[in-house]
Amino acid sequence: MVVRSFHFQLENVKQELLEMGGQVEAVLNEMMSGFTSSNTALMENIIKNDYKINQAELTLHDKVTLLISKQQPVATDLRKLIVVLKISSDLERVADLAVDMAKQSSRLKNHSLIPFKDRLVTMFTLAQEMIRKSLESFEQSDIMLAQKIASMDDKVDTMYGDLIRDLFKSNPDQIEVDQVTQLAFIGRYIERIADYATNIAEWVVYEVNGKHFDLN
Repeated sequence: MVVRSFHFQLENVKQELLEMGGQVEAVLNEMMSGFTSSNTALMENIIKNDYKINQAELTLHDKVTLLISKQQPVATDLRKLIVVLKISSDLERVADLAVDMAKQSSRLKNHSLIPFKDRLVTMFTLAQEMIRKSLESFEQSDIMLAQKIASMDDKVDTMYGDLIRDLFKSNPDQIEVDQVTQLAFIGRYIERIADYATNIAEWVVYEVNGKHFDLN
């Protein structure tokens, strides 16, 4: 009975983590809508509601800590709980990066450097897919899917490097330095979101086989 109760609670925290992941994906979708439409109201909403993701992480941490202290799990069960802690922290940081993006995006002018904005949208779309796939790999304990995320991260890194190089090669007579700076920051935040998706995938590999594997 005690064992069944523990495994029920273990499955419950996993589901709560997936729900938190769904919240983070919703924030990223809102950020994409706000960025592509220059909708400052959406960006302000992202900033205002950031506390919800923070609270979800704290709640999960409290539940996992209590489970560890009361049940003293070992081996696979302990790994599962550790992974919930780690992934929830990564998701919270992804939400923070969305907030940072919202703050920088609100300073952009609607018709400034449109080609670079389009490239950021392409980058962001790929980073969103990485987050979605990393959560899917966690839900299904799918190592093969987790490992595929590394190649996607390489693409984001390349796109980010190309973006920065081209941004700062722009004709200074035809650009506004502050706008270039905002776009560079946004690109960096997207690149970091992709990194956190890769981190999540690495935790999936660790949960399944008990070994740390650097997908970066």
